[in-house]
Amino acid sequence: MAGKGWFGLPFFGQDPQPEVVTCTLSGGGSRASFQLGALDYLYKHDERFTPSVFVGTSAGSIIASALAQGATRDEQRAYLERLRTIWDGMREQGDMFTPRPWFSTVEKQGPTLLELVKPPRPEPPKPRQPLIQLPFLRQQHQTPVTPSSPVEDLDPLELALQPDEEVRSEWSLATIGAMAGAFGRLRLSDLNAVATGVERTRSMYRPGPVLAQLLDHDMFVPNRVAGSGMTLRIAMVGLESGELRFMTQDGQLVDRWNEPYDQTRHDLGIGVLASCSIPAVFRPVPIGDETYVDGGARENLPAELAIGHLGGARNYVISSQSQGVQRRASMADADLFSIVMRSTEILIDEAGRDELAYAHSTASRVIHPELSVHDAMTVHPALIAINEAYGWLRAAELHLELGESEEARHRRIIELRMRIVQLEEEFLALAEPTKRDVQRLRSAKVELRDTVRSAHFTPMPPGADDWWRNWEKHPMPPSADPPWMTP
Repeated sequence: MAGKGWFGLPFFGQDPQPEVVTCTLSGGGSRASFQLGALDYLYKHDERFTPSVFVGTSAGSIIASALAQGATRDEQRAYLERLRTIWDGMREQGDMFTPRPWFSTVEKQGPTLLELVKPPRPEPPKPRQPLIQLPFLRQQHQTPVTPSSPVEDLDPLELALQPDEEVRSEWSLATIGAMAGAFGRLRLSDLNAVATGVERTRSMYRPGPVLAQLLDHDMFVPNRVAGSGMTLRIAMVGLESGELRFMTQDGQLVDRWNEPYDQTRHDLGIGVLASCSIPAVFRPVPIGDETYVDGGARENLPAELAIGHLGGARNYVISSQSQGVQRRASMADADLFSIVMRSTEILIDEAGRDELAYAHSTASRVIHPELSVHDAMTVHPALIAINEAYGWLRAAELHLELGESEEARHRRIIELRMRIVQLEEEFLALAEPTKRDVQRLRSAKVELRDTVRSAHFTPMPPGADDWWRNWEKHPMPPSADPPWMTP
C-alpha cells in the first residue's frame, strides 16, 4: 500500500508492483458508450492492456464488474462484447431511465399545475369608447404626459440586504375562473398519486430494462467475480455518514483508503445498483446500516484508489465526461430550479477537472472526450454509436501517440456524424424532400467518406468505411434506401 502525503494523497514510487495493470472507469450514464469504445480498441490493439484491477463508479461500476468476471484478457474481451451488444440495443430513454408513474403524471399535468399555481393575470380593461362620437365628446389634442423615469436597478449589496415586500394576492373573477378551469382539467386523484409516489419511491425514475439485462444471471454472477482472481472496487456514498466507500469483489465494504469498513459480505449486485443510484433520479439503496447513492456524488473518477492504494504500476483511466460546460444565455432572471441545476452542472465539471488533473499527474494513460456527443440521460441509438466510435478513436490517439492533426481529423469525423444525424432527422420528417435536401445530405456524407479515408494512421472502428453509405441508427429505422447513394 502506498504511503499518504499532503491532504491524504498517496506517495508514488514506493514499492511499485510492475505486474499490476489497473483500469479506472468513471460514471456518465448513457455516455458510458465512450468507455465501451475505448475498451474495445485497447483489448484489440494494446497488448499491454492486461488489467487485473478494476475500479469504477456508477455506469463505470457496471462495466468494471462485468469485466472483472474474466480471469484472462480473452474472457474479459468476451464480456465486453456482450456489454456492447446490450448497450447498442437501447432505442429510447426508457430503456435506461424508466419514469415513475408519479413523475409521468407530473410531466403530463405540468402545464395545468402551473396554471393552478400561477393563474394568468387578467388583462387591464380597455378604455370605454362612447357609442356615438358627438363633436363635443371627441378628445381634444393634449400634450402627452412626460413618461416617468425608469427605476434604477438596485446595487447588488442593497438588493441582497433589502427586506422582502409583503406579497398580497389579488383575487378577481378572472383569476378564480382561471383556477376553476385548471381544476376542471386536473383530477384530484392525480395529485394524490403524485404525493404518494414521491413519498414512497423517493426518485423520479427506476432503472430501465437495460440494467436488468446487465445484472441478469446469464450476464453477471457475483461468484464469478470473486473467483476470477481480479481485484474490483465499485464506489458509492453513504447518505448518513457522507463518506465515500467501495465494495470489493467479494462484497466487503472498504473506505477510500482501502481499509475495511465492516466485516459483512454483501451482495455485489446490490452494490452495483447502489453505485448507479443517481440522487433523486434513482432510489437510494440500503446496505448494512447505511443508505447509499451514486459514488459520483463524491468521486466520479475514482482513480486515486487504483493508483495510490491498490499497487498499480500501469494505470489506465477512462472517463466519459468531457471538460467544460456549454455557455448559457443570461441567467440574471433565472428561476430557483434552473440556478440549482446549473450550479450542480458546474460543480460536477469542476470535480471532473480535478480528478483528471490528478490522473495526469501520476503519468497514467488517460482517455477522455474533448467533445460532448450527448448528455448522461440521452438515449439515442445514433449518438450512442457515435460516442462509442469516439472512445475508440481517443484510445487510438493515446496508444499510437498521434499528433494534433490526427486528433483534429478524428474530431471532425465525430462532428460530421453528429451533423448528419440532425440532417437525417430533418430529411425524414419532410413529406416531400427536394433535390436540394438530398444534396445537403449527400454533401455531408461525402465529406465524412473522404475524412475517414484520410485517416491513414489510425485503425478505424469496424464498419467505418460504410458510415457514409448507410443511415445512422434511429429509434425508428428508416425504411427508404439512402437517397444520397442514388445517381
